[in-house]
Amino acid sequence: MKLTYEQIKEITTGAIRTEQCEDGIHFYKCTDKQIAAWAEKNKDLGKRAAGTTGVSLDFHTNSQNLTFTVSRGNKFELYINNLLRKQFLMKDEKTACVDLCDALGHKLDEYRVTLVFPSHDEGGVLASMELDDGASVKPHTYDIKMLFVGDSITQGWASKYDSLSYAWRVTRHFNAFAVNQGIGGAYFHEDCFDHIDFNPDVVLVAYGTNDFGKYKTYEEFRAHTAAHLKLIADEYADAKIFVLSPIWRDKREGKSMGTFEGCRAIVEQEAEALDLIHIDGLDLVPPIPEFFGDAYLHPNDEGFSLYAENLIIQLENYLKA
Repeated sequence: MKLTYEQIKEITTGAIRTEQCEDGIHFYKCTDKQIAAWAEKNKDLGKRAAGTTGVSLDFHTNSQNLTFTVSRGNKFELYINNLLRKQFLMKDEKTACVDLCDALGHKLDEYRVTLVFPSHDEGGVLASMELDDGASVKPHTYDIKMLFVGDSITQGWASKYDSLSYAWRVTRHFNAFAVNQGIGGAYFHEDCFDHIDFNPDVVLVAYGTNDFGKYKTYEEFRAHTAAHLKLIADEYADAKIFVLSPIWRDKREGKSMGTFEGCRAIVEQEAEALDLIHIDGLDLVPPIPEFFGDAYLHPNDEGFSLYAENLIIQLENYLKA
């Protein structure tokens, strides 16, 4: 049984828009305006804004088999009943056939199936998905809606498994329908803000480490930080908004703006000026190079595990209040 476009759209999470094209279904985490704004600043930023970070198909079914074909994208990851089961590196072979079962190979009456799309490269395009004839397909039900806004760390760079980034771990912990607008190389800039068709309960903003190398003065950085955060605060006035100051990094010398400490202080000050909730990034990932894929900036899977664990503790304190 081949799923229709409408069925696939109904079980899609993390996308603010889907589009049926000749090569399959395209999924977007950003608006056209946002993609164009980032592309105007740098073509690579535009490509990353057009990616499928945070997108998944998430549903319950009694089918015992799953087949999906992609026309673009690599590194799809499959969860069965909330447990990571397989990573598909689909560089040459574009079709995957999966026997659904538990971790020991036993058949069950029903499964929760989550197919995670690539966080990087050009993003995933789904050509088709098939289940057993007559199988049920029910979208998963979520407890909360979350929006992640950030740079490459939020996008999940240096994670061997895309679905083990801190954003994905937080998403699963809270059983959240989440949109992840993490974009490698991104920074505070009000031009790249846009209204999206999504009303989150929680917004997490995590910029700053790229700003530290991009902006020449504290004043320039502060102006863009204040303007961007004001747009977010006004748009999501009914949500709880958390602003994460940059996590630890090495290579902190030679930046014309000033010190990394000064950069971090501005993020905290501008968040608190708008009554947003500041979370200190230095409390999230240990300042130990072994927890970073490049030893100085991007957490690896171990680093992301600690990032998520520590962030979840802080979020729960605020969300339970």
